Amino acid sequence: MRAFGAVLLTVLSHADEEVSHFCDPEIFPSCDVGARVGRDAPGLWTTNATRLAVKASRSSRFLRVNGRLPPIPHDHEFLLPDEVEAEDKAIISLQAGHDASIAISVGSRIQCVLELERLFEIRYFPEAVDNFQSNWRQALEIVRDRCDCDDGPCPQEFDYGIMVGFGLRLKTHFTWLPKVVELVFRVHRWRNVNHHEAHALMGYFSSPFRSALVLSYDGGGNDGVFNVFLARGQDLWRIARKPLNLGTGYHRLASYLPQVTGASEVGLVACAALEKEGDWIDLKYSFGDTLALGFAGKLMGFSGLSAPSKEVSPWIRRFYERLEHRQNEVPRAMLEKICEGETGAREVAASIQEEFARIVREVLVDYLAELERKRVSVEGIVLTGGCALNVVVNQQVRDTLTEATSDRPNPMKPQDVYVPPAPNDSGLTVGGVWAVSPPAGPRQKLQYLGFQLFDKEVLQSAAEERGAQRLSALGGVHFLAQLLTEKTRPIVAVVRGRQEFGPRALGHRSLLAVPDSPDLRDRMNRLKFRQWYRPVAPMIAEEGLEGVFGHKSFAPSMEFAPVVLEEVRERFPALAHFDGTARHQSVSKGDEPWVHALLLAVGNRTGLPALINTSFNSRGKPIVNTVAESLKMLDELADLDYLLIEDWLFRAPAGKPAISSEIPRAAVEWFSPR
Repeated sequence: MRAFGAVLLTVLSHADEEVSHFCDPEIFPSCDVGARVGRDAPGLWTTNATRLAVKASRSSRFLRVNGRLPPIPHDHEFLLPDEVEAEDKAIISLQAGHDASIAISVGSRIQCVLELERLFEIRYFPEAVDNFQSNWRQALEIVRDRCDCDDGPCPQEFDYGIMVGFGLRLKTHFTWLPKVVELVFRVHRWRNVNHHEAHALMGYFSSPFRSALVLSYDGGGNDGVFNVFLARGQDLWRIARKPLNLGTGYHRLASYLPQVTGASEVGLVACAALEKEGDWIDLKYSFGDTLALGFAGKLMGFSGLSAPSKEVSPWIRRFYERLEHRQNEVPRAMLEKICEGETGAREVAASIQEEFARIVREVLVDYLAELERKRVSVEGIVLTGGCALNVVVNQQVRDTLTEATSDRPNPMKPQDVYVPPAPNDSGLTVGGVWAVSPPAGPRQKLQYLGFQLFDKEVLQSAAEERGAQRLSALGGVHFLAQLLTEKTRPIVAVVRGRQEFGPRALGHRSLLAVPDSPDLRDRMNRLKFRQWYRPVAPMIAEEGLEGVFGHKSFAPSMEFAPVVLEEVRERFPALAHFDGTARHQSVSKGDEPWVHALLLAVGNRTGLPALINTSFNSRGKPIVNTVAESLKMLDELADLDYLLIEDWLFRAPAGKPAISSEIPRAAVEWFSPR
């Protein structure tokens, strides 16, 4: 207890100094001790009522695991405070970085999650000082007034307030947040939970596994960039922490591709830099971090258009490995290939993706082998953190490291991979809740924990004014299936129920169409002002999975990308990406009964219970959550034909802008599927 006491006393005695002055780098290089949070919880807190302990190890490779998995010995290891009684407690959890969110729970059950980008219609809701207090107060009041709680009114008083990720380089305005919260709610005690611990807790405790190897990796938090945990029962151990910043590396490499950024000048800058000498060229990074968050998804789609470059791939690998110390140096070989033109840029994109995936697989193989040597088995692998949005990597891990697609049983091999619906930073607040009160019973489904429409009260009058019809009176999902399969193949926006939690649209805020024509994919991308190469994701009823992939590939949160059977691609060309894969959402009756019924009704007409699906949002904005914005898009977007809001079906008005006869065509046909 002396080590913990010494650190705590240091925190208390230096509470007003800079965070770095009282952080012990021997305990955690980036400081595992949070800044003072709230009124009664200065410093460290990383435990919960069941003595869940996320324990730090300085080892980046070896597991000190034997028998019953005791705590990892370390002279400077934190000794945890007394356990906290947290059963049936009300908890509010907040994360104030990009993708900011607020979650509230009763006991371990999450009641709602508000992603601030959805409220303020600012994508990623970046960290900002301007209007910080007023924005957060407005968000907290929305939570207070509009959260749908299981058993009646939501709590107005919380036993615990959780701040996720307070630590080194704490921004001053973040320290205001507990006081802002207490203008709206009463909070008895405040606690801090580290960034990757929250990712890991959220991923593991929403998974179907009772033991897992958990990888949390992204562009960085207060406890690093690449953390590996071992989970068993109610306990997690941090078994490794590497300075491997794949998240930042991936979007920085993407920033040199004009096809990804949409900025032609980045290609000119890259080519001009070749006048410098050497294999590594110092090239200043030109984009803000928040803007660059959008590059990763674009690069993932662009990388599917070509095979990797054998010449460039080794240099990309070295870039990832050097990034910690050489952040502005990029390989000459990569810039030369980009400057060859479109074909070269595609090869570079494929190399960036290939090496990213190779590194992840190698690290996981290393740790799984170490577990096997220690005779420790795990049920599954959990991937979380922002990098877990890379569905191509997720699929490769599933295919190569688990039993999910294997026909040779191996009891030491994990059964499957799990990725939570919000592996990005919007999910941190759920992990913060579960640091205090982890679920002990059946896992809670998280896909639809968002909010009802913020202006739902205007829906009735808008429907009457515009002559909308009730879908239920027209025939429900059977009428909608008939509409979708009309000869004109309309695009229909669907806005129903609570919003999705996480960055994927899963049928509650979606644009839907039948996938039997490549024109539909191109129209979807045109409607959203997206690049022609961007994939659209099919939603497929559970009953149709085997017919599409040759096996049942479950992906309720659109988290994998298996290869589509060739005969299906020929019949339904909009279903798959150019590399032959589909970033699909699987839908069972238990996942979402209404969407499942719609897919089956469509399947009765087309022969395949599937629709293509992409998020319903306008250019540069997050997924929609107002009646007003939904109707505005129906009025203005030429390719949008119908809008369903709850049970009201709106038809696009006459006199909308004419649709251009030129649909942006793909400059590539099917690339050889994996």
